[in-house]
Amino acid sequence: MAVTISVNQILVVSYLLINSVISQEAIKSAINVDDKGNCTCGGFSVSTISAEDKPLLAQSPGLTVKCNEDGETACKNLCVALANVTKAKGPEILCKRLKVADELKLSAFFKVCDNPWIYADMTADEPLCCENELVKTCASMQKENSTVVVDAKTVM
Repeated sequence: MAVTISVNQILVVSYLLINSVISQEAIKSAINVDDKGNCTCGGFSVSTISAEDKPLLAQSPGLTVKCNEDGETACKNLCVALANVTKAKGPEILCKRLKVADELKLSAFFKVCDNPWIYADMTADEPLCCENELVKTCASMQKENSTVVVDAKTVM
């Protein structure tokens, strides 16, 4: 039994196949799991941000990562490690950059590619205060560190 296919039917099938292939390629390029981009570390004054918030400071350490969960994990690990390494000199560096800060508890964030910022589960233990680019003791820390002078005669 012979099947007869007209030229029009061949053209229609060819058209549908070509469109299908083009559509699949467009989907693959829109969601390309092999896309790569920069890892960026940032510091915000709060641990919960909106898409419009900008970091007080940001640094791209030069690490190229995949734009997926593996890339996010690598970027987060690097940013947390950098934050930990800079704890000793961090306050001086921040005050030079910010010039003035009052009770700032910087929170670490990271982002990969053009994705939104993600909280790195790290916020400063103590607040930072700066005046004229120099670190100063915050008022909240003065209260915690103050000692009460007690007259020995009144205690006994």
